[in-house]
Formats: sequence, C-alpha cells, structure tokens
Amino acid sequence: MNYMYPFKGFTPDLPKVVSGKGIWLFDENGKGYIDSSSGPMTVNLGHCHPIVIEAIKNQVERLHFAYRFHFRSNEPEALSLRLIQLSDDNKRYAFFLNGGSEASEAAYRIALDYFRYKGQEDKVYALGREITNHGNTIQSLSYGDDQARRHNLLGSPLDLVTSSVKLTPCYCFQCPLDKSSDSCQLECVTESLNTIDKFGSERIACVFIEPITASSGGALVPHKKYMQALKNGLKERNILLIADEIVTGLGRTGEWFNMKTWGVESDITVIGKGLGAGFSPISGLLISEEIGHLLASQSTPHFIGHTYSGNPLSTGVALSVLDVLTNEIDMHAIKAKGEYFGLLLNEMLSNIPCIVDIRGQGLLWALETNLHQSMSAKFIPSGHKHGINLYACRSSGKYKDSLTLLFTPPFIITQHELYELVSRVRKVFRDNL
Repeated sequence: MNYMYPFKGFTPDLPKVVSGKGIWLFDENGKGYIDSSSGPMTVNLGHCHPIVIEAIKNQVERLHFAYRFHFRSNEPEALSLRLIQLSDDNKRYAFFLNGGSEASEAAYRIALDYFRYKGQEDKVYALGREITNHGNTIQSLSYGDDQARRHNLLGSPLDLVTSSVKLTPCYCFQCPLDKSSDSCQLECVTESLNTIDKFGSERIACVFIEPITASSGGALVPHKKYMQALKNGLKERNILLIADEIVTGLGRTGEWFNMKTWGVESDITVIGKGLGAGFSPISGLLISEEIGHLLASQSTPHFIGHTYSGNPLSTGVALSVLDVLTNEIDMHAIKAKGEYFGLLLNEMLSNIPCIVDIRGQGLLWALETNLHQSMSAKFIPSGHKHGINLYACRSSGKYKDSLTLLFTPPFIITQHELYELVSRVRKVFRDNL
C-alpha cells in the first residue's frame, strides 16, 4: 500500500467505502454505515446530493480555474456577497482558502497586519483556550489545544511561546473552576482576562474561540452570557476576537453563524467544512468592515492564500451548497431536527450508567461518558459492526481523557433516520458494557 495513513496499524480495521448516498456510506461488500458525524463535521448535505453534483458538472464545463492575480471571476465575488448578506453583522469582506487550518492561520496573519498598519507592531501573539482545536499547521496548533496533534511539537524548537499559555474554557459540565450553574459568575472569563493581563495585552493581537467547542471537547455549549463578557473584555484590551466557525457555521447549530445565537459580533469569522460540504475543498474568512477597509487601503501587498484560493470550481460549488441550504434546508428545520435529536438521545440513552452528560445545540450533540478515551478502540469497531460510524472526541472530560462521542449528522437526516442512528448507538453501548 502506497497511500500514507496516519500511523502504523491504522488501516487494517477500517472498512473500505466505495459509494455514498444521503446519510449512508457503503463498503465494497455492500454494507451500509450511518455517517453520524458527516465525516469530520463536513458532509452537511449528505453524500452525493444531486443538485450540487449537477452544479459541479456545469461549473467544470464552464470555468474550473482562474488565478486570482491574473483574472477576476464571477464565482468568488458572488460567494463573498452571499456570505456577507447571510452574516448580517459587521462583516463586509470575504476571502477564500482551501482548508480550515489554512484559513485559521490566515486570520491570524490578518490580525498581525491590522495592528502593524496601525503602528502597534508589538501586538503579535494569538491566544486560544484549553480544550479546543483551530487547525493542524504549526501556528494554529500553538494557539489551539489539540493535545494529540501537538504531541510531536511539544518541547521541540518549533514549539512557540504561546503554546503554554491557554485561556480557561467555558466547560460548564466539568467546570475547571468547580462552579455550578447556580453559583457561576463567569469566573472563566475573569480567569481568562487575568491570564491575558499577566501575559501582556499590549502583546496580543487576537484570541481564537470556537463558539461551541466541537471535536476536542464535544459540543461544549457556553454559558449564555459568556460570549458577550469575553468580547467586552477583549475590546477593552484592544484585542481582536476571531470566531472559529469552521464547524458551527453555515447551519450546524440552526443559525447561519452560531455567534448570532449569543448576540455577539466577532472581528473575523473563520469558516470551512460545511462551506464545500465535502464536494470541494474550500474555507474562508469573513472580515469586519474596519479591518477589511484598513487592509484594502494599503499599497503594500497583502499575501494570504495559495494557488487554489478562491478558484471558480470550489466557490461555484459553495454557491450551490448555499442554494440548497437556503431553498431546501432552512435553519428552522435544522433547529427542529436538533430538538428531536436531543430528545431521542435523552430518552433512549440517559439510563446508560456510564453516560454522564448529553449536550448540544442544533445538529451538534455529544455524549460524555466516565469511560477512558482508550475505549474508543472498542466502540468504533463495534459501531462498524452495527452499521454506524462513530466520532470520538480528543480532549474531553475533567482530565481531557474521557470517551466522548460527537454527533453531527447531515442536515438532510429524517426523524426515522435519527431514531435509527440512536438505536445503533445504544447497541454499541450494550456490546461494550
């Protein structure tokens, strides 16, 4: 085998899929698997959606590539306008890249340029919170907290100064400050701002957050007043708030952008995954009017992006994805499915002793257990046996070592399919307890 998988021993137990339809993937023997996580929270419209496939065919036949430094093209300009309209906030500029890690790092670079152009060149650092993931490049790993991915960087010459500085997460079920919902005074925000002040706010350009932490902690929904309190504290310290909506954006939580749920505007929003819905690699940045206007007014070249950034094929696919989301799957439907999904999870699984928390919003849910995350080595093959693909989070629990399963099914999933999904999850637990 010449294709390089992540590590030795990774491939033998994996089914080889050869086709997909809707919420299902099918292996070479014809067995079907419910894609309960939409791959890595990406295939939001399901597999092989006919409208997007037709759009891909039309786009390839019309114009599949034009280099942005040589030509303008309709697709990225139209996509920018659509996203700015959907954001319905302070955003006025958009830029497109190829993947979430790339977009995350580009957001950081924009923050650096913004303060440099303002004559504040000491503001060069990016901070993030514990139990979060912002990408897999060296820089995004430094302000993220994905321990599994950072493992080979820790203690090496590549380990950046910000790697050891992390802000307190808003993890209400396993509050790191031992507060309950009744006694909470948003001490996690106070603690984060104290960390910033100790580090030196005059040195910090931006803070990255996931509005709802997805793959690391497992659907960590924040306190309803958390986001506004954090935003206020950052604004007082002249620090940009970068919202990583790579998972939560474009409908996953029943809003076009999850920050709207909390009534807070970020300075830059990072999007990806669902923007291309698995049909074509694309990510993007939505940039506030203030930041975008300053950068656009400079004669100094602002080089972010790579060869395929904003190419007509990927941006054309994204336009088709937005069409489907607008015309066939509205946000109200996602919210309704999410409420039903949460009800099913609680009714059918809450009596399983090892499940200690069921949480989520929209179609972003998680089951936290008191089992060690090493149990995923049993749960995932068991899921395959029962025809369901399971996604295990990487840094969940009080000690970041709990088995927590994340569920982010395609938006097209029906009530019957949601019931079938939860039924298969129940069988997996019964097999392993």
